[in-house]
Amino acid sequence: MLKVALTKNNAIVLVFVISVAVLLSILSYQYAVFNSNRIIQIASEDIRSNARIETSDLSRSLTNVLDSVTSNLYILAKAPTIQSNEFQRAQVLMNIADDSASRLVDFYMWLDQNGKIIWISNMNQTNYQKYKGFDLSYRSYFSIPKQTHAAYYSTTIESNDKIPRLYLSYPIILTNSIGKENTTGSNEKTFKGVIVAGIRVDTLGNLLKNQLLPEFKSTIGLLDKNGIIIYNGNMSYTASSQSYIGKYIFGDEFQSALTTILSSDAKRTLNDLLKRSLRGNAGSGDIFAQATMNTIAFAPVRIGGEHFLTLYVNTPHNLASEVGNLISLQKNFSTLIVTIVGAVAFAIAFLVLTWNKGLESIVKTRTEELRRSNESLTESNKKLESANEQLKIQDKMQKEFINIAAHELRTPMQPIIGLTEVIKSKMANAGEKKDQIELLDIVIRNAKRLQRLSEDILDVTKIESKALNLKTDILNLKEVISKTVEDYRNQIQKTNSNVKLLYEPDQEKGKRKGEEAEHDTILVYGDRTKLTQVISNLLNNALKFTRDGTVSVATRKKEGGQKVLVSVKDTGEGIDPEILPRLFSKFATKSFQGTGLGLFISKSIIEAHGGKIWAENNKTDRETGAIFYFDLPLIDQHHLDAKAFEQNSNQSII
Repeated sequence: MLKVALTKNNAIVLVFVISVAVLLSILSYQYAVFNSNRIIQIASEDIRSNARIETSDLSRSLTNVLDSVTSNLYILAKAPTIQSNEFQRAQVLMNIADDSASRLVDFYMWLDQNGKIIWISNMNQTNYQKYKGFDLSYRSYFSIPKQTHAAYYSTTIESNDKIPRLYLSYPIILTNSIGKENTTGSNEKTFKGVIVAGIRVDTLGNLLKNQLLPEFKSTIGLLDKNGIIIYNGNMSYTASSQSYIGKYIFGDEFQSALTTILSSDAKRTLNDLLKRSLRGNAGSGDIFAQATMNTIAFAPVRIGGEHFLTLYVNTPHNLASEVGNLISLQKNFSTLIVTIVGAVAFAIAFLVLTWNKGLESIVKTRTEELRRSNESLTESNKKLESANEQLKIQDKMQKEFINIAAHELRTPMQPIIGLTEVIKSKMANAGEKKDQIELLDIVIRNAKRLQRLSEDILDVTKIESKALNLKTDILNLKEVISKTVEDYRNQIQKTNSNVKLLYEPDQEKGKRKGEEAEHDTILVYGDRTKLTQVISNLLNNALKFTRDGTVSVATRKKEGGQKVLVSVKDTGEGIDPEILPRLFSKFATKSFQGTGLGLFISKSIIEAHGGKIWAENNKTDRETGAIFYFDLPLIDQHHLDAKAFEQNSNQSII
């Protein structure tokens, strides 16, 4: 009986041990599966995050490089040496521009008004003689800027040397009024040709590819905003992906290739992702292809704020797939262990311990791999920071170049104006013909225009470098406005313009007609020269867009006499709705009569005085034109009187 009881007890203990072992095995198995799935999830999220970061960084890097190229095109197209066909000096300028963007731009090309090649940078003399005078007028990068007088950014174009390239072009527009009486403020615009930057597709692709992290085995792709393939670093999972350059991404040829390698669901998901990316937004998505999950991240590349290209980065989930395979093997092994535990309880404990150690080793291995990947990512971020610093240096060099160019432009202007006016005076005294004197007037007017341009550029340089210094004093703002208005009235009388310029100073309540007010002043702390410049800019802007009508200046006190509000109202064309939101930004103009710097400078001056400036169109149907406002803080008259009394008292004591 005792033996039977012991056997029964042993059986119970054995069953209990086996049950506990099985239960522990099952719990351990479930715990391991949960941890493994979590590892896969973390690895996948890390890959997705890396893809989005890489895409964003590459997009910004490419945008900065393309902005540098477009800036060079703008400077070249506006250069006097190119506009006046000074070939030797223009050749040096184009070579300098080519050197500044040599890592991306294949060449800069100068075409005349007929579309024939004048100069190509980065080319030896033999090839240059071969292409000099070559007719490219049929190319879109010439014909479209000729028609629109605006910059043009092409999709992939196969060049004459059979190499696919992107082309960015900017028109050379000469604005002048020589030989005509310029009473309306309009100038004659002459198309003189285009400046073109050629960018090889493979160079563009290699530039981006070299910035990818090799550990993640990512590939890149580029589409233009219309869905044309610019570069395809095997993003479509095809063996000959570069053969699709210039093809429509949703065309039959490319879609047929996708059908052979993707399931219908994967193909539909990929196409939805591509359509979403062409709307100009950033994002990402997962595609299962060739037995591997892939994350495709995309971001727009913009030039001048306009969507130009869409950049794609495709990153396979290799690390997550390896972990998944290990988990599958682990499941089979654990199932076998649970089965064996039913017969051998003690072996289960040993196997569970062994299995836990194996899992711990796998986790440590994968953790170490993730740590090394993070270190590589940190190193890559440092390289990106270094690249950004280089871009900042290049930007600083460009600003210094513009500053030097403005100084060099301003230096000869004053003697040119002075000597021309002396010659004009002598010719007038000698009784020379009126048309010859008018030619000198044209020279003086355009020289003063160049002088104002150089001064505006220097002001912008000071503003951006935080070096705008004000020489403030107590000013009567009415006096400043009156003198400036009187100067412009004299100019209007000389040009026989139909515009009336009115000044309506604020009148105090209770003041009788013809009687001077006791305090007919508006006192502010300000820089007389800078405030005169603001009023001149606003008057010049109003007169420029008002051919027949009135321009009125008014002042009034507001906020209980703590501020003065100045308004300049015209009956001209009004402000273009497209320009209005960015009216006080640099180069915010659609007119060829100005640079768009005056209002930017005026805004900076007013804000430096503690005021603000804004504008709006006239809101009634019976009125046209626009109104510009700015306000400034007033000096407290009582405070000023008390201060003067205190100074006089101190002097009398002394």
